Amino acid sequence: MSWRKVKNIGMTEAIKKIGVSAERLRYWELKGVIKPGYAQQGAKRVRRYSKNDVDIAKEIRKLIEEEGYTLKGAAERLNCLYNGG
Repeated sequence: MSWRKVKNIGMTEAIKKIGVSAERLRYWELKGVIKPGYAQQGAKRVRRYSKNDVDIAKEIRKLIEEEGYTLKGAAERLNCLYNGG
């Protein structure tokens, strides 16, 4: 699927592209590092990730897994807001 055809993607596709679990991605959102948009689908409100969200998350994963950063350190390195210990 091309980014040109789809502006935002759902969590399932995002975690496949990023290479992390849904729980980890939700945790990063809780900490303020990733800020997906939301869309209403019937009675449900679902996360929608932009290409920029995915690119940031990929870089965070790389910094944590390959370079030994903490989430806070990776966020600081990428100039992302980090909310909490």
